[in-house]
Amino acid sequence: MDVRIDTSQVDKLAIDLGKAGRRATLDAIPVISKAAVNIKKGMQADVSRSPHFKAVARDIRYDQRALAVVVYAEVGRGLGHQGGLAWNAAFGDSTHPSVWDHTAALHRELPNIEKYLGEIGVKSLE
Repeated sequence: MDVRIDTSQVDKLAIDLGKAGRRATLDAIPVISKAAVNIKKGMQADVSRSPHFKAVARDIRYDQRALAVVVYAEVGRGLGHQGGLAWNAAFGDSTHPSVWDHTAALHRELPNIEKYLGEIGVKSLE
């Protein structure tokens, strides 16, 4: 028995999905950039509320990278002189509890990130 399967449509779909991924990555760059800025500003505002840790706000930075089909940003304490103080504010130490939820700004921004990346995903498949 000779069985033949026409995979031409599957091949075309694979090519289309590859193009969609590249389009989505390019479209995601400004979304991730805006989210990183919003998270950075939110973290700075949050830590500035503490009278003891206001100086930490100056050391909060972000870095963004876009590689082939990956876009990401890192937001957090910089390598400045307040780095250790930021650690204590976020995690506490052996004698003091943490006083700053360093993830709160991210959680506030997540609905926006999900919304806009979802729209990009749908658009890239059209």
